[in-house]
Amino acid sequence: MKWRKVLAGLASVVTAALVVQAVTAGPALADKDGSSTSLSLQSGTAFAGALDRDVMTVGVSAGNPSGDFVVGGGGKSLCSGSISGVATCTMTARALPPGTYTLVATYFGNEDTFPSSSGPVPLTVLLQPSTTSMQILDPFGSEVSGDPRLVFGQEQGYSFSAGVRGNVAGTPGGSMTITDTTASGTVTLCSGTLNSIGGLASCPLGASTLPVGTHQITATYFSDGVYVGSETSRTVTVVPVQSTTTTLTLSSPSVPFGSEQTEVLTARVTNAGGGTPTGTVTIRTGSTPICGFTLSGGTGHCSPSASLLRPGSYPLTATYNGDVTNTPSSDISKTLVVDKQPTTTVLTASADVIAFGSEDAELFTVEVVPAVSGTPTGNVTVKNGAVAVCTIILATGNGCFLRPTQLRVGSYQITATYNGDSTYAASTSLAQPVTVVEALIRKNADR
Repeated sequence: MKWRKVLAGLASVVTAALVVQAVTAGPALADKDGSSTSLSLQSGTAFAGALDRDVMTVGVSAGNPSGDFVVGGGGKSLCSGSISGVATCTMTARALPPGTYTLVATYFGNEDTFPSSSGPVPLTVLLQPSTTSMQILDPFGSEVSGDPRLVFGQEQGYSFSAGVRGNVAGTPGGSMTITDTTASGTVTLCSGTLNSIGGLASCPLGASTLPVGTHQITATYFSDGVYVGSETSRTVTVVPVQSTTTTLTLSSPSVPFGSEQTEVLTARVTNAGGGTPTGTVTIRTGSTPICGFTLSGGTGHCSPSASLLRPGSYPLTATYNGDVTNTPSSDISKTLVVDKQPTTTVLTASADVIAFGSEDAELFTVEVVPAVSGTPTGNVTVKNGAVAVCTIILATGNGCFLRPTQLRVGSYQITATYNGDSTYAASTSLAQPVTVVEALIRKNADR
């Protein structure tokens, strides 16, 4: 019935045009040529909210086919123009709401040609497809990729941002909601009217907004009569804060001073929920940091710096500092012993044979060599068996001499014992043979 009304309206337009021509032209009307108007559409389908992608082609057959034309439908003038045989036109965006229409092209004629109208041509206007998108933003405004895991009670600062676009052209209007669906049902987190660019204002979460569990967050766009409704979903998992256990292991219970870097301290952090904790671990003795690391797969290791700790016994504390889903925890069960650094003592005698009474000519010198590094301090005792014969102070760099007649005639095994200090361990040299001879024999030997 609608197209009949359209045709009746267009017929009135044509009749009026003919009357005007009859009044102005008078007898010359008999000299006018008849005309025939045609209308064709590329496919007969258009999308609401978009320029008509189906081009309308109007053709006029007449002796002098010039003048104006209009294409009407739905009680509206959809497009118009001037023609010289054949012309095209397109209707403007939102010219017609979705529906089925009958279009008619009307040619208004000219001084030589009568007006005419085309036959009815059907046009279907469809709702335009739309696409809804949604982003999850962290408290810093950065987009969260994948399906995020949030901690119950710590959701505050996270938000959802949603928008919709027309798949052909234009910007949708209307409204949108963001809902949360769980096993217990669906609740609306926020809703509102789309702004001028097709977006919904940010939908923030408060602390404890989402209970522990799996949530399907859905942004739903409702059709505004021009665009088809659409929706999109993201999965969000909310977990409780997990308690953790930290376990510290040592590669060796003791390490020499200066070689602490060879000690490997390993910490493993587990939680009650079976997830993998992230974050950092710090290892201290008392308030002194020993070393630290970032967990990888729930574990990690580090070593002290060389010479960081003096020789002694050090109770260790490995502290996991926690992350957003895991509580801090510590292990205080281990102790690291730093031993004194081993040394090697080398004794040198100025002579291996001396004359009795001239022992003060015998000079003993020593070198104390640390196993790793540094400079040992303290003193060295030069001994004949268990009896000390002289002492060397390492700081002076000098040796020591025997006293005259200190040793009787005979053979001796002389050793040097480094007595150690707070850092370096004691050590004893290999025995150095020394022979004391009668002075006369020595003089005769000199001849």
